Amino acid sequence: MTEDLQFAPHMQSSIGAAVSTTMPHLRPTLSPELTLVGPGGRKVTMDPPKTDPPGAGLQMLGPEGVVGIDPRHILRMEPTPGSVDVEPNYLACIEFDLPELPWLFTPARADQGRLRPWLALVVLERADHQPQPGRPLPVVDVAPARLPDPASSWAWAHVQRPAGRAGPLTSRLLCPRRLEQSTPYLACLVPAFEGGRVAGLTDGDQQVDALGDAWQVGGGVVRLPVYHHWEFTTGEAGDFEQLASAVVPLKKDEIAALGGVSVDITEPWRNGEPLRTSDGTRARQTIVVQGVLSLHDPPDDTVDAAAVEDFMTRVADQISRGAEDDVTLPFYGGHHLVRREIDAGETGWPADLNLWPERRIPAALGAEWVRENQEFLMARAWEQVGPVREANRLRARTAFCTEVASSVHRRDIGTLDPAELLRLAGPVNDRVMTDSGLPLRTEIAVSPAPTALADPALHRLVLRSRGPISRRTGVRPASYVARALGGELIPPMPAPVVTAPQATAPLAEEDSDELAARVGSALRSDDSHRAGTVLRVLSAMAVSAEANGFPDQAQALTSAVADPVRRMVGETPEDALAAEGTDGTMPALRLLSLDRAFTATTVAPLVGELAERFGAMSAGPAVNVPVLHHVLASDSMSDDPGSHLLELGVPVDQSALGARLTTALEPGPLLAARLAHQASPEPGFLAAETPAPTDPVMMCPSFPAPLALALKERLPDWFLPGSALIPDNRAVLLKANPEFIAAFMVGANDEINRELRWREYPTDLRGTPFTQFWPRTDGVSDVPPLHTWTPDGALGSHLAAGAGGLDVLLIRGPLVRRYPDMTVAALPPEARHQPGLAEESWQRPVMILNLDEQTAAYAFELPEATVHDWWFVLAENAHRVRFGFDTAETATAQQADEETHEAQPRPPWSDLNWGDVDGGRGFAEIDGRVLPSAGTPTPVSGGRWNAAEVANMALQRPFRIVRSARSLIGDP
Repeated sequence: MTEDLQFAPHMQSSIGAAVSTTMPHLRPTLSPELTLVGPGGRKVTMDPPKTDPPGAGLQMLGPEGVVGIDPRHILRMEPTPGSVDVEPNYLACIEFDLPELPWLFTPARADQGRLRPWLALVVLERADHQPQPGRPLPVVDVAPARLPDPASSWAWAHVQRPAGRAGPLTSRLLCPRRLEQSTPYLACLVPAFEGGRVAGLTDGDQQVDALGDAWQVGGGVVRLPVYHHWEFTTGEAGDFEQLASAVVPLKKDEIAALGGVSVDITEPWRNGEPLRTSDGTRARQTIVVQGVLSLHDPPDDTVDAAAVEDFMTRVADQISRGAEDDVTLPFYGGHHLVRREIDAGETGWPADLNLWPERRIPAALGAEWVRENQEFLMARAWEQVGPVREANRLRARTAFCTEVASSVHRRDIGTLDPAELLRLAGPVNDRVMTDSGLPLRTEIAVSPAPTALADPALHRLVLRSRGPISRRTGVRPASYVARALGGELIPPMPAPVVTAPQATAPLAEEDSDELAARVGSALRSDDSHRAGTVLRVLSAMAVSAEANGFPDQAQALTSAVADPVRRMVGETPEDALAAEGTDGTMPALRLLSLDRAFTATTVAPLVGELAERFGAMSAGPAVNVPVLHHVLASDSMSDDPGSHLLELGVPVDQSALGARLTTALEPGPLLAARLAHQASPEPGFLAAETPAPTDPVMMCPSFPAPLALALKERLPDWFLPGSALIPDNRAVLLKANPEFIAAFMVGANDEINRELRWREYPTDLRGTPFTQFWPRTDGVSDVPPLHTWTPDGALGSHLAAGAGGLDVLLIRGPLVRRYPDMTVAALPPEARHQPGLAEESWQRPVMILNLDEQTAAYAFELPEATVHDWWFVLAENAHRVRFGFDTAETATAQQADEETHEAQPRPPWSDLNWGDVDGGRGFAEIDGRVLPSAGTPTPVSGGRWNAAEVANMALQRPFRIVRSARSLIGDP
């Protein structure tokens, strides 16, 4: 910021400050005094150097010793090289990284705060001056009338530093020439003294002994060597201060041009009957349709209410005829609502959009834009659907295979008895998962039947129908399988399915005998393995018991181990309630899901507790379910099967098992799982869910381009009706029209869905490809999916926050073209008179739209209730330090505009204009033209200005003004 800068008139090295003369036209000599400082602070004064003649002093190297400047010392050039449309009232300048560089070879010391630099910046018309090749530097021939007065060059070189703090020092040269409008210029860095000019023309290969200035005012054409040069072009007159002050609100007669588009709806259909009116006449019926942007107080319609009602009735009838496959008016949004008809008396957004003429027009505009760009849009849509087409091909193939395989399954597998199903599923018994939650092999293993019943060899050699063994023994395979599964065939000495875990006590000598310690550790490890096995078998048996009609026994099994298992997996009581329910029991499937945690390491701490719990259930090694049923001494489980679950296994109902196997072997779920593995959607992929896994994927393409830009380019009169009639240097506060935006977006989405279906795109016509209307920088969608809009809501109420409630400041004039990066902000009412306008409370625009090269729209989200009390700030960006003087037009504009409010107090001399400083040659002059007066500071150096004071006079401080929203809206 310019208020953070401080200037110094010059900076000279110690050698330059030791020069004996203040006259740069004399030979620079100096007689330095040298003092050596040794250990202990001892000082020794050296004799002055010997000169010839004696006492003449040393001669300083001046500009005659320079034949070039390293461009790396140049920090910045203003205007920037190649720039156009430069403000002609500003001064060209060049900055260096060495603060003493402009005075490094000046052959004199300062005189009362003034010191002429050995360099000068001159600006020449490019049409008449072009650098010519030279040695060692390019040269340019200039008439002295185009050059500033060398005697005043002290005023246009200074040093800059941050005010009140440490920071980098830079030096700067200014050219005091007043620039003309629309003129190409050449800025050249040249020597200011004759010695430098001659050295730059002679390659430094000879002794240069020239004194004086490089040119004289009133002299002849001079050839100057050029150390550095760049080009720029000025534009029309007017800087930010002048152009911003010239921008005023629209006048009342100018506001009327933005009242909307008048549309004649007297005869809605060609060659049709005119609309009926309340008085029966055929008077012209005109409606006013507002565009995307409208006035805060738009004009009212003058259309007859009876004509509007007649129009709505006719449209509803046309849409109803379209439901019968007639080609009539489209029902915008009907596919999203899964509707084909609408009633003339309805309310809600479908009626607002389809029945009201001022709403159907923007919907038709959106549909028309889609039709004009349908080829481009379809090409982008097909680019997005590639994986979906392949997925639909796989789904169609899977659907065909599912139908064929299901028919085979019903015919050949659905008719098999349980024994035949066991034989069929035997080869894959560990992969066939029934709805009990257990593989077939596991369910057989925990049943009373022999484990070999799940082995294909038993069915092939023993239980094969009409096999040798079946013929000799007369055993029927189906009867054997049923009796074995039910527990009616028990071997004489059956082995218990589950034996109680044992907890080995520590051996007596474990603490002192290493062998005893190793034996004890091995025994306890074996106990842990056995306990883990018991838990895994117990969990499978509980699931099987629950599936086969023994729920009480299954609960008893899980309750016996629930508490230690929960502690083992680290579950809190709250976690257990969330996972298992509120009754405190552990479901069998929940216990089965934890079987992978039943390892020797995790089960080891529970061995003792499990041994106690199983010991309480049975005194012997075989464990039974406690006290659920009376234990009967029997050779089978038929008398009381529930009492022998843990001893003999879980009886299985063969009919239920057969039904489960039939379901498990159905091909549909298997093929669907394979399809999911082959064609699974990537994370973030959006597509409509399908009722069945094999149904085609219905996809909606995404077009993230903001349609406001398309409408602005294609139909600017509908974006802002009457925008072409806005004069230059005008500003107006508008508001977004949510009804128009919603209608336009519905029309565009409805039409693109129709086109997608016509092109056989995989869509269900309910997608929302266009969700972005405004070019928002945050990327937030303006339109939620249309199928989620509630039908009873008003049109425009479903738009995302901020999409339909924007206040838009429109500015037209050269200000926008020349300063596209200016700051435009909304100022709260309470910050209007605070210091610095309370910049931290400013609200920045959510987006900026350029309607043309000199018209811009700045969108804000302001509270609707208090928008009239807000203010708007137009501020110049302060990232560039620039110098110049105002024009007379700037002062006139400020005096005429009573509402202009400057953001900062104006320092003395900051309002100088070219009429105050132009001495008649086209160059700024300070001496004799800028004089102290009442209320202004006086020069600090002997009554004469220095370069630092001149820099403060010419510094162009950032300018900003405020405008009230009330005046921009047009309120009195």
